[in-house]
Amino acid sequence: MKTLIVVLNWNSREMTEQCIHSLLAMEGDSFSITAVDNGSRDGSVEYLRSRFPQIRVIAISRNVGFAAGCNIGIRQGLTDGVDYVLLVNNDTIVDPSLLRELLAEAQRNHKTGIVSPKIYYFDPADAIWWVGGTYSLRTGLARHIDLKRKDTGKHDVPRDLDWATGCVMMLSSEALRAAGMFDEQFFGNGEDLDLSLRMRKLGYVVRYAPMANVWHREGVDYQKNVGEHVRSFTLVRNLLWVMHKHARMHHWLTFWPIFAGYYLPKMALRFALRGDLRSCWAMLHGVTAFWEMLLHPERSVLPAALRTATQPASNTESEQPLV
Repeated sequence: MKTLIVVLNWNSREMTEQCIHSLLAMEGDSFSITAVDNGSRDGSVEYLRSRFPQIRVIAISRNVGFAAGCNIGIRQGLTDGVDYVLLVNNDTIVDPSLLRELLAEAQRNHKTGIVSPKIYYFDPADAIWWVGGTYSLRTGLARHIDLKRKDTGKHDVPRDLDWATGCVMMLSSEALRAAGMFDEQFFGNGEDLDLSLRMRKLGYVVRYAPMANVWHREGVDYQKNVGEHVRSFTLVRNLLWVMHKHARMHHWLTFWPIFAGYYLPKMALRFALRGDLRSCWAMLHGVTAFWEMLLHPERSVLPAALRTATQPASNTESEQPLV
């Protein structure tokens, strides 16, 4: 089985280097690695090419977002005829057995579209970040199971999931050809949930492989490059965009009271208690951006910080065009 591993980098060359070192240490030799540089301005392209001549580095002249950046790598994998594409966030360190365990789970059922590993926080290393998630169109809220709890072994059995996180996910090429790649309107956050739902509608399953382990530094790129408030914007805007794509009328009747009466006030209070009023404002901006996108479906409305970040960078050597 041939696998292409895709790692997205954005002004985080040392962290990406650590991630790639862990990937190169994985068991097996039937994989190749592509690093997609998303318009970095810190010399990442030259840095990664000099340290890892055995991998392919694709340079993009601007930050096109997580979804579109991953799609460039996914498209390469489909063109090359690989069986699976493994997306790995650059803020992760993977266990040497990761690929073997994911492939073993994928091959148990030919209708497996996505396989998701067990993901721990980087620190503390035994705290759960991901052992699966739940999602309901009635509430519109996607949740992580047992987030931040210490791993006691109760999530050590493979099972079907509602959705898989894009932090680390193995995608079947067959399922990708049927369902399509990430929706680039999302830019970042929620594209993984959307793709999971689309694959499930086509009869594919999302599986959890608990013996495949990863350690994750959560949200480092957003915090470093544009700030936490930008992630708050995309979370709210894209939560609504997922509903727009998948919900029926009766789902909206239960969603709006929960969204307006529970979710937004809860998140606003959490940010306010931290003194982060900028994130409070960003959530409201996310709601207005959603309505603007409904009026202009071809447009991905972004906050000023991301519009600045998506301007072409001068230090990249080539650009992979989007199609």
